[in-house]
Amino acid sequence: MNSIAIIGTGSSGLAAAHTLQDAGRHVTLFEQSQEVGGRAATRNRNGFIYDHGAQYIKGEGSSISTAFITERFRAPDLLNIAKPVWIFDRTGYIQEGDPQQNATPRWNYRSGLTALAKQMAQGLTIHFNTHITHLEQIADGWRLIDNNNRHVGDYKKLLMTMPAPQVVEILQASQLIPFLQQSIINALKSVDYNPLISVMLGYRPAPRSRPYYALVNTDKAHAISWLAWEHEKDAARVPTGCGLLIAQMAPHYSREHWEQADEQSLLNDVARLIAALIDETLPSPIFTDIQYWRYALPITRADADALNRQTIPHGLAFCGDAFVGGRVHLALEHGVKVAQNLLYGV
Repeated sequence: MNSIAIIGTGSSGLAAAHTLQDAGRHVTLFEQSQEVGGRAATRNRNGFIYDHGAQYIKGEGSSISTAFITERFRAPDLLNIAKPVWIFDRTGYIQEGDPQQNATPRWNYRSGLTALAKQMAQGLTIHFNTHITHLEQIADGWRLIDNNNRHVGDYKKLLMTMPAPQVVEILQASQLIPFLQQSIINALKSVDYNPLISVMLGYRPAPRSRPYYALVNTDKAHAISWLAWEHEKDAARVPTGCGLLIAQMAPHYSREHWEQADEQSLLNDVARLIAALIDETLPSPIFTDIQYWRYALPITRADADALNRQTIPHGLAFCGDAFVGGRVHLALEHGVKVAQNLLYGV
C-alpha cells in the first residue's frame, strides 16, 4: 500500500498531489464539489467572467510557487495585472498604495484565477462530488467513508487540506486512536476564520476608469474591505461596453448581513456604499451575484509543524490555509512542504 489520499483540491492539495506523484506514489484526491481550486475560484455568467474568491496570486513567493505558476503549470493566458492597488480608510479617503507592494507581480489569467487549478488538475486522479464525512484508522492506514456511508477506499497515508472547522467535523465523527483524535481536534479548534460576503455588480456603461485596479481598506474599519474593477484584468471578461465591480465586505459587515433573507436589499446597500466610496453616480446594475464564504480567511492559525510531527508517524498530515493564511502562493508552498514531510516521515 503505497497509496495516498488527499481530501480537498485547493491550491495546497493540488501542489501536494504533484509532489507525491512525482515521487512515485499513487495519489487519489477527493473533492466534495465539482470544481478544483477552493477559494481560487472563477465564474462565467451572462458574459461576465470574475474571480469571486481570491483576487490574484501575489508574486512574492519562493521559487517553488513561482515555478509552478510561470513554468510547470503555466497557462497560455497568464497575465500580470498592470494597474496598482490603492488604499482607503474608514472615512473613504483614497490615496496611493505602497510602491514596493505594487511593484510585486499580481498574477491572474484572462479566463480567471481557476485556470491555475485546472492546469494542475491535469494528470491527477480526482473524485468529484465525493463528500468524505468520517475516517477509520485501520491496521495499515486509513479508510475513507462518504456521506452515503460508502467505503471509498483504504490508503496507506492521508493528507487533509480543507478549512480547519471542516477537518474537525470529520475527525469528531471518525474512529482513530483516542489520544491522537483529541489532540488534533484541540489543535485545529484554535483556528478561527472571518466570514466574507463577496458582491459582484455589472454595469453598462462601465464605471469611470481610475489610476488603480483596486482599493483595499487599511484600517479595517470600513464596511468594504476590498473593491476591484474586475474588467481591468482583461477587457474580454465583460460584455462590450460593460464593467464589473467586485466588493468584498468587511468581516463585521459580513457577520451582520450573513442571515439577511432579502438579497436585493443587500445588493442595494453595497451599491450605495460603493458609489459613496468612489464618489460616482452609478446606474442600476445589469448583472449581480453574491458569494458567501464562511471560511474565507483565518484570523488565527495552528502550528502545522507541531501537529504534523505528531501525526505523520501515523500516516496522517495536514496542510492549507489553517496554517499559512489565505494567500495562494503560500498554500502552494505549504502543500509541497507537507507532502515532502509525509514522504520522508519528518
